[in-house]
Amino acid sequence: MVHIRAATTGDLEIIVALNAFVQRHHAQALPGIFKLPIDSGPTVDAFRAILEDPASVVLMAQDARARGEPVGCLYAEIQDRPASWVRLESQVFCIQHLVVAPKRRRQGVGTALLSEALSVARRRGIKRVELDVWSFNSEARRFWSKHGFEVIRERMQLSIDGV
Repeated sequence: MVHIRAATTGDLEIIVALNAFVQRHHAQALPGIFKLPIDSGPTVDAFRAILEDPASVVLMAQDARARGEPVGCLYAEIQDRPASWVRLESQVFCIQHLVVAPKRRRQGVGTALLSEALSVARRRGIKRVELDVWSFNSEARRFWSKHGFEVIRERMQLSIDGV
């Protein structure tokens, strides 16, 4: 059983520990883009700012059977996008980060976090949810597809002179 609640600044140490798993996974796959999680100071500062930002939604998943042990976290940002010459004005619930502790994967934690995040978006009247997922992350791509997310754009890159 998983309990989902809003994160607080008291959760910073846990959020940083969960983030280290995701950061390491990304740094191993794309070392030319991502840093390994070495110093937690900047990560603490970044997540503190996120928690204090009214446009941020940060949810914590706790194992209700194991004395409330934190087992996952979701961070989303509410983005107000103005109209442009090509796009309509919109408000988007943008999921920036979802992490589940390795020992709790495939046990419904991510689904519970996503379900609560979608409830938050609905309560705020937001009609669209977006996220980015890296092409190397097949597990994440399967998770999002399983929950109805569709690819609407692809970003491509070209490394010039091996950079």
